[in-house]
Amino acid sequence: MTQRAAFCLIFLMGLPHFWGCSGKPVDENNPQSLYEDAEADVKSDRYQMAIEKLRTVKNKFPYSSYSAKAQLKIADVYFMQEAFIEAAASYEGFRDLYPKHEEAPYASFRAGESYAKDVPTNVARDLSSAIKAQESIKEYIARYPTHGRVEDAKKLLAEVRNQLAHKEFYIAEFYFKQKKFSSAKGRYLRVVETYPDSKFVEDSQKKIAIATSEIEKEVAGEPKK
Repeated sequence: MTQRAAFCLIFLMGLPHFWGCSGKPVDENNPQSLYEDAEADVKSDRYQMAIEKLRTVKNKFPYSSYSAKAQLKIADVYFMQEAFIEAAASYEGFRDLYPKHEEAPYASFRAGESYAKDVPTNVARDLSSAIKAQESIKEYIARYPTHGRVEDAKKLLAEVRNQLAHKEFYIAEFYFKQKKFSSAKGRYLRVVETYPDSKFVEDSQKKIAIATSEIEKEVAGEPKK
């Protein structure tokens, strides 16, 4: 490389402009330019590259309007990747940092939806995401009762509550089969009292009656069936 070529290369590297993946020049000192290039990455499924650029926007230009946009877009990218716990945390972060932003209701809804999508279908597994989803969705409905996604949120909430009721019923059935009727009854009662809108209420009520009868027999000294 000649001395002149080397000088030109060093000069170009020192400029605040570089070529983004979209093929357009990107000014790394311009939050709008960086943000739009990150959007282009998202459209091309270059999610990790997009997140890195969005983080740069957020950290380098904290007082720019694009900082808020970057925070929300990061959450959307995580959601697209089905990284729902990361998405929920990012949506909550946006909502808490920008409570008066016009997109705060959207972020709040998406936080609850992210937790709901993280809930495993197998109720034998940990359902902590369902508990978080329930809390988050309730908070969204309470904060933004007139927002356009409230009806969707109510449907999500019903699904989540049904999953939580199923978990209680599953545990109750385990105790019942083990003839631990007092423990089983407590779980069935929790289904009926905590989740009266679930589809497990009727079966729980029947099992409560049977468990109560068996407990009375135990007290009377009669052998278990």
